Amino acid sequence: MRFTRQEIISLLSICIGSFLIILDSNIVNIIIPDLREQLSLTISQSSWIVNSYVLAFASLILFFARWSKRIGAKNAFIAGITVFMVGSLFCGLSDSFTNLLISRIIQGIGAALFAPIATKLLSSIIIEPQKRAIAFGIWSGTSGIGFAFSPLVGGFLNELWGWQSIFFINIPFTVIVILTAFISIKDVKKENISMFFKEQITVVFFIVTFVYATHEYKIIDQSSLLLTVGSFMFLFFGWRYSVKFKQGQTNVISRQMFTKLNISSLINGFAYNFSIYGIMYFLSLYFQENLHLSSFETGIKFLPLTLSGMLISSFLSPILVNKLGKAFTQQLCLFAIVAGSMLLFIYFIIFQTPIFIAISFILLGSSGAIAPVLMNAAFLATNKIYHNEISSLVNLTRQMGSILSVMTVSIMLELFAKETTILYFLIVTIIVLIVAYIYSSWANKHDIHNYPCTASSHST
Repeated sequence: MRFTRQEIISLLSICIGSFLIILDSNIVNIIIPDLREQLSLTISQSSWIVNSYVLAFASLILFFARWSKRIGAKNAFIAGITVFMVGSLFCGLSDSFTNLLISRIIQGIGAALFAPIATKLLSSIIIEPQKRAIAFGIWSGTSGIGFAFSPLVGGFLNELWGWQSIFFINIPFTVIVILTAFISIKDVKKENISMFFKEQITVVFFIVTFVYATHEYKIIDQSSLLLTVGSFMFLFFGWRYSVKFKQGQTNVISRQMFTKLNISSLINGFAYNFSIYGIMYFLSLYFQENLHLSSFETGIKFLPLTLSGMLISSFLSPILVNKLGKAFTQQLCLFAIVAGSMLLFIYFIIFQTPIFIAISFILLGSSGAIAPVLMNAAFLATNKIYHNEISSLVNLTRQMGSILSVMTVSIMLELFAKETTILYFLIVTIIVLIVAYIYSSWANKHDIHNYPCTASSHST
């Protein structure tokens, strides 16, 4: 069993693209203190720099999942990585908050266009089941490496050449991805499907309005007119969409996708990202601003968390699923985050012993086993005709978890001292995880749907 030259080049192109997309979703956390100093950013503006990329990604992923079918997966892949490259270039050239914010949004748009079709391209390029399994393992491992080394890579580049370099480094790699994609990747047959623009715009409007209104609550509170108009529009569109959803008339998010087990996977994905990304965000600030570590030293500090997350999600997760089942594996991962969060709480309130941080990071990292399980569990609980939609929805809820965690930390930092914020956020995290655990246990006892599925996917 040998891969052909075309298969190898295609796999390389897709893996590098996925690596860059994952890398940039997390790498900016490590340079926030330097950005705040050099660009004179407020806490709220720092949060927007992190969240703008993920917000663009999350709000557009459902739209681009359908659009990629119309223009072809290969075209969507190349267009997405090209937009991502342009955004990266503009990020590195930015000299103000506004410029950097817009550039990060452009990066997120590119990521949203690329992300939904990576697994589809792999499946179409590599047909043989054994070779496909190996290819998916390599691809998921590459995505895991992107998460594992993003703090270290970001810290190293920042120390060596400044924060702009973490964006400029994307340029040569994206050029390689584009060239290899043109040469080797076969296109998937285009589909003449409806885009349902009104519903798509409603989804984007809901996500962006909710995040903006929550994030900028002070500004909105000062403008009674803006608050009144915004609330009316939000409630009106929400009422229209909820009525259509209850009647089964929506096309973007179908009511038939929402089995109890699917809702559990969505909640678990949200809880996982909310916990991990929020904890990494506030600890990045704490390590650099309170303990006065450099960005590179902070990246090294995170290695027990990120490395364990990469290794366990790539290698241990399938073993856990085979031995314990999908439901118990997800619950075990939620429990690992609770245990890790409680150790951090003890560290900050009672014993500031480094071993508590190390053990906590290993526990938090081990929860990464939940990532590949979420998608497969969602596929198994969903009719095959909705697999593309449920895949996008799982990604959407996970990214919303990331957005709301960073936003929650930022709001708390404006209201409380840093040490108090850390404790409050850990309490919120534990509550969210307990709710997810309780619902997961209930859903697995009461859901009777079990749609057959042969697909598998890993999403970071």
